[in-house]
Amino acid sequence: MAGLTSFILAVGRRAGLVLLALIFGFIAATAPAAEPSVTLSERAEVGFESLSTADGLANNSLMALAQDATGFIWIGTLGGLNRFDGYAVRSFHHDPHDPGSLPNGFVRALHPARDGGMWLGTHTAGVAYYDPRFDRFTTLGAGPDGLGHVQVYGLTDDDGDGVWVATVAGLDHVSRDLKVLERVRPGQDGFPTGYVFSVFRDSTGTLWAGTEKAVARRPPGETQWQVLDTGDADSAFALSTGTWSFFEDPQGRLWIGTNGGGIVSLARGDTMATAHPRLTGRDTILGRSTVRGMVEVRPGVLWMALFGGGVGEYDIGQDRLRLFRADPNVAGALPGNFTRGIMKDRGGIVWVATNLGLAWHNSVPSGVVSVALGQSRGFSGRDAWSLWTDWRNGLWVGMDDGGLDRIDLATGHITPFDRTMTPGALVGTPIYAIRGDRSGDIWIGSAGLSRLRPALGERTPQLMSAPLVTRRDVTALHVTDTDLWIGSYYGLIRQSLSDGRTVSYTADPAQPGSLSNNEVWNVLPRPDGLVWVGTANGLNLLGPDGRFRHFHRDADRSDSLPHDYVAALVHDRQGRLWVGTVGGGVAMMLDGVGPDGQPTFRTVARQHGMPSNTVASLMLGSDGRIWASTDNGLAAIDPTDFSVSRVEPSSATSVSSYLPGSVATLPDGGLVFGGTNGVTLVQPSQIRPHAYLDALAVTRVQAGGQIANASALNLPDGPRTIRVPSDNRRLTVGFALLDYAVRAGVHYAYRLDGFDTDWVEAGNDRRNAAYTNLPPGQYTLRLRALDPNGMVVAERGLIVAVPHLWYEWPWVRFLGVVLALSAGAGIVMMLERARIEKLNETKRELEAKVAERTASLREANDRLAELATRDPLTGIHNRRAFMDRLDQEWTAALRHGHPFCILMMDLDHFKEVNDTYGHLVGDTVLREVARRAAGALREVDFLARYGGEEFVVLTSHTEATQALIAADRIRHAVGGTPIALEGVSIQVTISIGLAQADPTRETQTSLFNRTDGALYAAKASGRNRVVVAG
Repeated sequence: MAGLTSFILAVGRRAGLVLLALIFGFIAATAPAAEPSVTLSERAEVGFESLSTADGLANNSLMALAQDATGFIWIGTLGGLNRFDGYAVRSFHHDPHDPGSLPNGFVRALHPARDGGMWLGTHTAGVAYYDPRFDRFTTLGAGPDGLGHVQVYGLTDDDGDGVWVATVAGLDHVSRDLKVLERVRPGQDGFPTGYVFSVFRDSTGTLWAGTEKAVARRPPGETQWQVLDTGDADSAFALSTGTWSFFEDPQGRLWIGTNGGGIVSLARGDTMATAHPRLTGRDTILGRSTVRGMVEVRPGVLWMALFGGGVGEYDIGQDRLRLFRADPNVAGALPGNFTRGIMKDRGGIVWVATNLGLAWHNSVPSGVVSVALGQSRGFSGRDAWSLWTDWRNGLWVGMDDGGLDRIDLATGHITPFDRTMTPGALVGTPIYAIRGDRSGDIWIGSAGLSRLRPALGERTPQLMSAPLVTRRDVTALHVTDTDLWIGSYYGLIRQSLSDGRTVSYTADPAQPGSLSNNEVWNVLPRPDGLVWVGTANGLNLLGPDGRFRHFHRDADRSDSLPHDYVAALVHDRQGRLWVGTVGGGVAMMLDGVGPDGQPTFRTVARQHGMPSNTVASLMLGSDGRIWASTDNGLAAIDPTDFSVSRVEPSSATSVSSYLPGSVATLPDGGLVFGGTNGVTLVQPSQIRPHAYLDALAVTRVQAGGQIANASALNLPDGPRTIRVPSDNRRLTVGFALLDYAVRAGVHYAYRLDGFDTDWVEAGNDRRNAAYTNLPPGQYTLRLRALDPNGMVVAERGLIVAVPHLWYEWPWVRFLGVVLALSAGAGIVMMLERARIEKLNETKRELEAKVAERTASLREANDRLAELATRDPLTGIHNRRAFMDRLDQEWTAALRHGHPFCILMMDLDHFKEVNDTYGHLVGDTVLREVARRAAGALREVDFLARYGGEEFVVLTSHTEATQALIAADRIRHAVGGTPIALEGVSIQVTISIGLAQADPTRETQTSLFNRTDGALYAAKASGRNRVVVAG
């Protein structure tokens, strides 16, 4: 390499560029061609959501999976049977006193019945059928009229209402009414000897059986079995180990999973099994595991459940195999490696039965994936602080602690660059910005400005000398054909690319045309030569005369800039300016001006659907929408109608929060957003609206205090009426959309026609229609599922019948009136006198009891009031109590004018504490942080837990300078010494945003926005610090 570098230096810069282009061109020509987004997405995390006994599973050792005709997911375990609706788990257990209960808790096999029921094979009780019409099980054991053995290994349908059952003794054909129609035993009609571990009926009607030593098949209409031949030694060995699974792909190829020889296959019509070099044989990865199931996750790609090996993925076209294995240190990893089953549901979700619970993954391409960084994945760092795409199809990633990598988007190869050769360059400070110029030089903003010249063979950025930023943080870079724009905490610099001459711009209160604030976060030149500059205190426009025009938030105008902290700038296709703020959301500058001559803005904030008002970056997508990264996820804004589409995080999302300015566009239109722990790739052209399943199911019915059979209500030919007892007219109906890809985004509503005047919102967490004391009559209960935009995606109706009591019939009431009018006055007076006497006696007794209980009731109320304002985990005040105190302080400040401040505090990297040590340790850390923070405050200060790992403090009669001292006391108290727990010592730090309230000029919301913006700035500046809002 040294020789190559010397040669490049010798032949000169232009020749070096040509040579470098030839080298990269040769690499690209010899490597397989790939779209940049495809190359990057191949590094994406494959994440799983999971369910365990903590969520209601009967047992974590899962044996089998199936989806019934309604859409419920059934889970057979070592200790019971479960049914999952996406939100809640229903358990079935064996009850020796109930013949209709689950016959045995060890459920080995499941297979859906055509009529909506479920077949199940058990370990010690034979085969059973769950009948949803009666919510009961019927069972067939072993015996002369039953199965050959009670130990069932596999099930498959018979193209009718019955099922084929694989047992230790052979095969049994069982009808829907649990009669044995046919028995197949070893040695009979050519059937091989040994246990039968699996049975399968393919699309042609051929029946396949996998035994201990061979695979046999019987074509439809025949009685003789044919043992499958093999064409090579590897496939022969594989089938001799025992066969546990079959899968037929859409092309009709049958894939056969074995007990220690991997996978073999045969095409439709073939007579011999074929080996696959990567899949077949004892020495392959699959050969060391039992293949317990297979599915096609997308065309040409198989997933395999490997007992002991996790989940394997095989790309048939590329002949590529990779494994997904359990890793407790990786969020969204497979929970366990001993997988006994795999299934793909009707919505594209792949479900995996593991030894540590249920796992599932959405196999439908979403156009959004996350790529985790870190040294274990070949990168120099973990957090992507900056991104830039060069002209050679390379993505540059600037990371924490000065790490700098380039990903070749054609081959996926990662090239790391040295952190330092010159003292101070790129060491200890994140790389905040990366940009390249037309000459091929790479400019890097970190602890100062550095330059890397790959054309000259440089692998180490060289620290440059520049005013304002020598060994100071550079926060933003922008390159034009002629100039390099440099933003920092100390102002703005314009440096000529031709001669290196610079012009500095700084804030000067004595100069109205100077920069509004020295903290520069974004620079965006306009086509006409003017330059937009986003700062921590306002938007600036630099004119040709070197003077700035300022744009600020006006609290009296809803169409002004929503916040003064401007973190991101971008132009849309019409050339309009979009502004991302820290605390105010996103705003587009309109053409018109307000009464004061200032431009007007259209704001899109949290109330309009944004995930957060704290915006990290903006970028124009290939779909014409404005894409925004925030501290709570991604969103896209349609410039035509300002509608917002949120990107819901998946289980594989490694990015915990997005970092300011970290965004890049790939050559094929993909967008990359950088954040902590990784990057997120968005392919706008691949994003499609979700095709919702029409699968709104009733999950639970409780009528009159008694549990009713909800399963029958979901059958196509089942009942549609719920009968409520006349003596107890309470009704609760649970319901859920069985579309497992969109569980979190679906909302629910219901209405009882004849009773409700409008739809009742049930949200996402309750999903219950509940009524008490319903009047007699017949109603229609309507249930709805709605998407995040409020559109109805599924709806169904049920009849609710409430019978009359005898005295509620109109004719009975009329008769009662007549009888009452004809009663004698004497009887009425006698009854009235007796009633009054009884009332007086009752009154005296009650007065005595009231006097006795008043004191204890008052004491209990006082305790309840205290509990309602306390956080149960930490013991300090909760958010509700804080808001009450803020209202009091706000009113007092308006009346008397005394100052007060708000401190928003957030633990740094607290998610890592939970992920590393568990939530119990995390809770202990939160309690200790609360204790330390309380000890650092005055008695008059008000400390509360705001939510999660966020705390908030109100310092009464305090200006910002005094509150800053208090904030530093808290920061040192929390992070000064590690938190010592049993066997472990945890270092915790805290970031704090501080703002002094001004009730005469702002609202409480704007105060929180300013405080939140300061907190975000503290995080973005490296954490473990205090930032005071402007």
